[in-house]
Amino acid sequence: MDAAAVHAAATVADLHAHPSLNAYYLRRDLGRQHRGPVRWNPLRQQLDLPRARAGGLKVLTNCVYAPSVLPVRPFRAALGGFAALERLCERHPELAQVARRRGDVGPIVQAGKLAVIHAAEGGHHVEGSLEKLAELAERGLRYLTLTHFVHNGIAQPARLPGRLFFSLLRGAPGLTQFGRALVRRCEELGVLVDVTHCSDRSLADVLSVATRPLLATHTGFRRFAPLERNLSDEQAREIARTGGLIGVITWNDLLGGDSVEAMADSVAHGASVAGAAHVGIGTDFDGWVFSAKGIRDATQYPALTEALVRRGFSESELRGILGGNYLRVLGEA
Repeated sequence: MDAAAVHAAATVADLHAHPSLNAYYLRRDLGRQHRGPVRWNPLRQQLDLPRARAGGLKVLTNCVYAPSVLPVRPFRAALGGFAALERLCERHPELAQVARRRGDVGPIVQAGKLAVIHAAEGGHHVEGSLEKLAELAERGLRYLTLTHFVHNGIAQPARLPGRLFFSLLRGAPGLTQFGRALVRRCEELGVLVDVTHCSDRSLADVLSVATRPLLATHTGFRRFAPLERNLSDEQAREIARTGGLIGVITWNDLLGGDSVEAMADSVAHGASVAGAAHVGIGTDFDGWVFSAKGIRDATQYPALTEALVRRGFSESELRGILGGNYLRVLGEA
């Protein structure tokens, strides 16, 4: 199988990346090409429009984020992160366009442009208000990651060994009453729920409430790195049973290895336990993670495709993993 041909024909989609951290907070122009990190440097972008095009990326998730432990108004920051990518698209209309509504992605990609999808990492961005959730949905929010590193009044985050500060702020187990209401309101608004970062109890609670497909947009598997932050095989199967999708991250600590081959191993494992139709790519580019060697910036998506071809996936399975599965769950297929 010709990996380059498969990659070129696929609607390559990244479930989880943070271009707005640089575009909004640092006012970086992502319309021009920047130097990527040699290994890890949060001030060196992994993503910009030229490198996304060079890597064959066709659907980019702009996941906005405001640190919950700093004096930043998260709702305002979320709107600012959306606006930063919208301005980028306005400056480069021939290269990229925001897909705010269901049905937008196909025409944008067919026009040869990068489709940008809005998301938010952490329910703290709604500031305890279902009305603000609705405002974000109106602006184009397509999924919401419920929690992050500290308890936000919605869900307890997963434990991260060696990070005592975050461990002290994890709070009570599970979903709160507001968290349950938030999940139900997301479903009413057509906003997908992302369970990445959830503790085991929080994830179990979400599964007991959810009636629509769930996402775990940027994660690894405990098979390779036995951390609560990663998914167990049973959790992966439960997400698949909802019709949902698991995006495999580039973070070497969660992959249990520092190479694109380790990432491909995690994709293959996810496919073996949850089904190839329930696995995708969620790099966490520009999210300050230590990305594995060989998959450290947006020009290197083809390297993952090459590694997956070597693992014996069919062409239809590869098209799904590379982006088709994400489009299906978004209702864009």
